[in-house]
Amino acid sequence: MSDNMSLNAEQVADYLRDHPDLLRHYPELIDHLQWPEDPRSTSLIQHQVSRLRKRNEQLEHQLKQLAAIAGDNERLMQRLHQLTLEVMTAESNASFVTRLFKLLARDFSAEMASLHLVDAHPDLDDLDCVHIHAGTRPDWFDKLLDKSLPYCGRLTRKKAEFLFPRQSTAIGSSALVPVPGLGLLAIGSEREDRFHPAMGTLFLELLSATIAFRLKRLETDDRKRA
Repeated sequence: MSDNMSLNAEQVADYLRDHPDLLRHYPELIDHLQWPEDPRSTSLIQHQVSRLRKRNEQLEHQLKQLAAIAGDNERLMQRLHQLTLEVMTAESNASFVTRLFKLLARDFSAEMASLHLVDAHPDLDDLDCVHIHAGTRPDWFDKLLDKSLPYCGRLTRKKAEFLFPRQSTAIGSSALVPVPGLGLLAIGSEREDRFHPAMGTLFLELLSATIAFRLKRLETDDRKRA
């Protein structure tokens, strides 16, 4: 057979996938096949059973992982619901943010947190955890706000110093949460694996919506009273 007509292993494998009944028509081929080195496999049927059993074990493991994730998400949503109920009773912007940060530290392992606003906001200027950036801001800050999606992972030293000016050296990982129309919530942890790019962000997005609704509502109320 010429080189142009020779078959490679992948082509043979593709043919067998398209013709699973090949051994039924050519049973003598079984005598020429070499089985994988598996002590449990002494025949084609046993080999197939062994593969199915292994696949079943993998699926069962994945199912347990999904069940565990679902349970964690349910508990997380319950805590978010409780947090929302507690902070919504705050009478002022300052008490709302202060209570929010305490609950984040207590219930969500947020060792550090800061709120960065693009404009001044009623009665928040005096809080140490709130930073106003009405003037020039870093490009990455505005790009993150434009994307409107949380970022989870490690920070460069400059970003950590900007977001956590008093605790930048202790930041192992962080979650940066854009708050629509207001700014950015930064949550930090000393653990490098606490916030990572592969983690889900639904909780952070709902938290962002809660903050935006509350602060905008109080701002509207203040304008009405004025």
